[in-house]
Amino acid sequence: MTALASLDTAAPAAGLLASSPLSVPGLAALQTAAATPSPTVLVFPVAAALLAVSLVAVIARFGHAWTTWFYALAAAVPLALVAAGAVGVGRPVAVDLLGFAVCPLLGAGGFVVDAGRYLFASR
Repeated sequence: MTALASLDTAAPAAGLLASSPLSVPGLAALQTAAATPSPTVLVFPVAAALLAVSLVAVIARFGHAWTTWFYALAAAVPLALVAAGAVGVGRPVAVDLLGFAVCPLLGAGGFVVDAGRYLFASR
């Protein structure tokens, strides 16, 4: 939350193109965090992986059209950003906001809406 509060709101364009304070710690920091008893550092990477894996599993089991795989692709974007951050790839704030907020909402939310429409139509 402090990373979001530190964004410069006086110059939004420059703030969105600045280096992201939301970047995930590097691979060495993740390995150190995994070795220590404090699991709070691993919550975000694990949650990103669970979102992607759960949508892939549900779509593999119940998906009827090839377009449903776009939901899983959108939900996998945070996992890709976590992996990129773990190997030290820097990115602007705009990419993090799209990848960590918009894509998961479109992927998971779109899937829930689409599944609801299918279930409602099949009644």
